[in-house]
Amino acid sequence: LLIIPSGYKAGVAYAELPANGNGDLTWSRNSVANRTQSDGNIGSVAANVPRLSYMYGSCPALLLEPQRTNLLTYSQTFSDASWVKAGFGSANAPIVTANAGVSPDGTTNASRVQFNCVGTTSSDRSILQKASISISNATNYAGGIYVKAYSSSEIGKQLRFVIEGVAAQVIITLTDSWQRVSATGVSSSTSTNYIIETRGTVTTNTTADVLLWGAQFEQGAYATTYIQTGAATATRLADSFTRNNIYTNGLISASGGTWVVELMNNVAYVRDTGGAGLYIDTNTNGLYSGFSFRSRSSVSIRLAIVKYISGVATTLLDLSSESVKVAIKWNGSTADIFVNGTKQVSATAFTPTNMEFLAGSALDVPKFIQAMALYPTPLSDAECQTLTT
Repeated sequence: LLIIPSGYKAGVAYAELPANGNGDLTWSRNSVANRTQSDGNIGSVAANVPRLSYMYGSCPALLLEPQRTNLLTYSQTFSDASWVKAGFGSANAPIVTANAGVSPDGTTNASRVQFNCVGTTSSDRSILQKASISISNATNYAGGIYVKAYSSSEIGKQLRFVIEGVAAQVIITLTDSWQRVSATGVSSSTSTNYIIETRGTVTTNTTADVLLWGAQFEQGAYATTYIQTGAATATRLADSFTRNNIYTNGLISASGGTWVVELMNNVAYVRDTGGAGLYIDTNTNGLYSGFSFRSRSSVSIRLAIVKYISGVATTLLDLSSESVKVAIKWNGSTADIFVNGTKQVSATAFTPTNMEFLAGSALDVPKFIQAMALYPTPLSDAECQTLTT
């Protein structure tokens, strides 16, 4: 089996090998979703279409994310009345001009927002906000927004971004390029205000002329890709894939096999919930007899490699870097793990050879799969080192 993200259609990510379809991944996500396109713009794909994301360079990765809901309505229509524009103290309400600049999706739909805080005390505020958003107490939330200086004269100026009662303030320094600013935290109330502003004694400047696009506020411990909303909130469902019968079809064999996976953006996250992750297993739902790449706890951690034998889990290795090439080989009695050219686990006990199910989900944390392969025999150490270097 060889998968290098390229060919796809709704419900399928095609494998380069084998050519008969026995290696194609059955893809599921029954909602539209955004990705970074090859031209660098944010673009939408239809329901169940695999997302080939170019976020990390010219070679795409298959992106899997958990289900999330953008709780902000009119997420890129800041001129709508639901976005409060106000001036407090010695300040004027910001002026919003719709469709005033090219946004991260490549079209002219970014809003120009001119903040004008005349005074220099903490009570002087030129503020754009979504007020009184209902939330659950003691719950993880993440917010984000795309920001850019409207003109070169605004580069270096500051905005204050804060989600009250959820996340600490973020001071945004404007640049001439789009930046997505995010803030995360645990709520301390049942209501919050999502705020962008210039504020005396907080920002170094009283005025700021900016482009804004793509506001998002979601329940979860980390920010995910942008979900556009209109008059109602919007939900992106979780990505998952399956490839059954990998043993029956000879992608692994009775003598064992080797599983090679290249992952991008292996970031330490607090997971939303537990899940089987990316796995090969004798059970269609994983977590029984096989190997899994998964977030193994509710604390901030990168993906771990866990082995399962008859439902008993053993964590073999925490993946310590953001970009990893991993080879796991097994021979019917033991297994070895190589990461970025070095053997990290040697001869751990592992007897299953008839694992039938290759699958992946992002119920726990997002995953960017740069490439993946299965060999029907355990490769040599030298071959595993070469494949993972």
